[in-house]
Amino acid sequence: MIASNIRYQATNFAQITRFTNTIYAGIYALVGSYLVGGTASIGQLISWQAALVVGLIVAYGFVINDYVDVTVDSYSKPQRPIPSGRISRRTALWFAGGLAIFAFLIALLLGPSFALVALSTIFIATFYSLQLKSTVLWGNACMALLIALIPIYGGMAAGGPTTLIWIVAGLMWLFDFSHEILKTTADWWGDGKAGLRTVATVLGVRGAVRIFQIVAALFIGVALLPWMLGLSNNLYLFAILPCAVLPNLVVILLLARRHDDAMITLTLKIMRMMWISNLVPILLLG
Repeated sequence: MIASNIRYQATNFAQITRFTNTIYAGIYALVGSYLVGGTASIGQLISWQAALVVGLIVAYGFVINDYVDVTVDSYSKPQRPIPSGRISRRTALWFAGGLAIFAFLIALLLGPSFALVALSTIFIATFYSLQLKSTVLWGNACMALLIALIPIYGGMAAGGPTTLIWIVAGLMWLFDFSHEILKTTADWWGDGKAGLRTVATVLGVRGAVRIFQIVAALFIGVALLPWMLGLSNNLYLFAILPCAVLPNLVVILLLARRHDDAMITLTLKIMRMMWISNLVPILLLG
C-alpha cells in the first residue's frame, strides 16, 4: 500500500515537471559542453553538474507555470496534477521553490558566473509565468530565450561559449520561438476562456499559423547557413535536411492546407519529435 502510494506520488511529480522534457534539456546542455570541449568534456563532472542545474531549472519552470496557470488548465488541461487535485497548489509551490534553491546551490558550487546565469533564468521563468504568458509574442520569445540558454550554459562548463555555441543557440531560439507560437493554436480555447492574450487569442488560429509559417521558414534558411558559410561539412547538410529542414517544410505545407484541431495536434507532434532529430545535425557541428 505504501509502495503503491509512493509510486503514485512520484508519477504525479514526474508529470508536473514534464520529466522527459527535463531530461532532454539536460542532454542539450551536455551537447553544449561537447561542442566546446569535445568528447573529453562529457567525462568531466562539471558538465554533468551544469546539465543537472539546467534540468532542475527547466523542471522549476514547468511547476511554477502550472502553479500560476491552474485556472487556464482547469479549462483546457484538467487532467494535469494541480487542476485534477492530485497535487495541491501549496505543495506545487513548495516543490518549485525546492527545485529552484537546489539548482542555485549547485550552480554556486560551479562558480559565480554559473550562479548568476542560473539565478537569471529562474527569474525569467518566473516572470514569464506571472507576467509574460499573457502577451503577444513577447512570452513566446522569452520561452525561446530560456531554451537558447541551455547549450550556452553547457558550453560554459567546457570553457566558455564559442561562435559555434552561439550559432546553435540562435537556431534553438528560432525553432522554439516557432514552436511556442504554434502551441498557442492548441491552447486558444482555454487561454481565451481565462482571458489570456496570446498570438492565437488575439490574431486567431489562422493568424497564429501564418506567423508560425514565417518564423519556421526563417529557421530553415538560418539552419542552412553553417553549411553555406563553410562552417560545417557536407555531413551536416545531409543530416539537417531530413532531421530539420524537411520536417519543418512538411509542417508548413500541412498547415497551409488546413489548420483544424486534428492538424494542429499532428504538426505539434512532428515539432516535438524534431527536438530529438535536431540533435543529429547539431552534434555533427562539433
